[in-house]
Amino acid sequence: MKIALIHCPFGHRIFSENLKVVDEEFCLAPPIILAYVAAILEKAGHQVILIDANALRLTKEKTLKILKEFKPDIVGFRADTYWFHRVVEWADYFKNNMNVIIIVGGINITLYPRESLSHRCFDYGITGEANESLLKLILAVENKRNVKGVQGVVYRENGIVICNPASENIVAFDDYPFPARHLLPNKLYYSFTSQLKNFTIMITSTGCPFKCSFCAISRLAYRERNPINVVDEIEECYRKFNVREIDFFDATFFINKKRSIAICEEILKRGIKIEWSCRSRADVVDDDILRMASQAGCRKIYYGIESVADEVLKNVNKKVDAGQIIRAINLAHKYGINTLGFFMVGNPSDNRDSILSSIKFAKKIKLDFIQVCRTIAKPNTELNDYLIKMHGVDYWREYILGKRAEGRLPTPWSELSEDEAERYLRKFYRDFYFRPSYIIKRIFRIRSLVELVRYIKAAMRWSFSNYSDVKKEFKILPQHNR
Repeated sequence: MKIALIHCPFGHRIFSENLKVVDEEFCLAPPIILAYVAAILEKAGHQVILIDANALRLTKEKTLKILKEFKPDIVGFRADTYWFHRVVEWADYFKNNMNVIIIVGGINITLYPRESLSHRCFDYGITGEANESLLKLILAVENKRNVKGVQGVVYRENGIVICNPASENIVAFDDYPFPARHLLPNKLYYSFTSQLKNFTIMITSTGCPFKCSFCAISRLAYRERNPINVVDEIEECYRKFNVREIDFFDATFFINKKRSIAICEEILKRGIKIEWSCRSRADVVDDDILRMASQAGCRKIYYGIESVADEVLKNVNKKVDAGQIIRAINLAHKYGINTLGFFMVGNPSDNRDSILSSIKFAKKIKLDFIQVCRTIAKPNTELNDYLIKMHGVDYWREYILGKRAEGRLPTPWSELSEDEAERYLRKFYRDFYFRPSYIIKRIFRIRSLVELVRYIKAAMRWSFSNYSDVKKEFKILPQHNR
């Protein structure tokens, strides 16, 4: 069949944990999950296009022109909870202007299948792993067969949403084909901290064995790809797509020391001159891993720090301490690896003193970059479970159903008001990035005009952003009376 996959522009959401400038400037990454889906479909013999309307800055109207030229049998979307209604908007537009079947997937469909299919623009939803269920669904659609027995399919029958249980088969990560990067505009992608072109992202593991209360990834099964499989994809990126910088999007790289070193050794063995970055924890790195990683091209590690206050770290179940963080940062710098610290404002027991201590700490340990976000109740997290218990309602479920407008969610675990959290978040960025010493150091490390322009653009947007305008934009969703 002819299948078009659409990655529509998302932008900033009022309830986002990030500032608007961060959401819009920090990273333009390829839609890697859709690229996996495209590869699965192509392997099965289907004709596929993947339209990254976000990177190409396409409107619905321009995307429709492409679709009408391609004449797809099926249009597919991936819908995360945050941007669900943007996907609905686009799917509804194509449904009204084309005779086409629309399928939607993504973690949101697994979390809220009936709520998602209450929107008539979607004909089918896919829960669980698409490697099996999506192909069976498409085969049923192609042959006009009933989908009743297809595992993981969500559909309507006589106006009632039916959810077929997802398959319990766990597909080995190594069995997935590599993402279909030949369908993507690879020259357009970058992150705020990237320095080389072409830039792409990779996933070498799923899930996370740690149980931080603010994170949904820990509730996904942890699976690793073997080192040879990982480096095969790195080599394909390097030789076929001219990629020179890769960001590994794993939740926690370096968990498996033996595997991490094996990946680095294989990169060196093949002579792949690649630079890469990854996300990790302070308590899983050591001298051996970072020395080898540096030799293999690791130039940046994003450490999840969250806070320097022991009580805060305990309350979010982080299970690290300031000493481990300092050691991890120093080790990275020892081997010429830049560091970015992820921090959060508004954690359980967070207050003025704990946040000011974290700001001071970030500057003292000489992080190269920071990213700061508000602590919110993300879908399928321990914090969201707590919010549901406190208020008797799942705000995300009602948002998907269209029963609640977009707005800031309550944070009953925090001592900070919404106004205080927003101001401290901005202070964190301002105090860190706008130091003369930091600006001078950053200028001398810039490696291209594109990188310089990116920094100037972000700084200008930050400088001219008006907090009073932001404050008018948001309102906290009202508490629910049981």
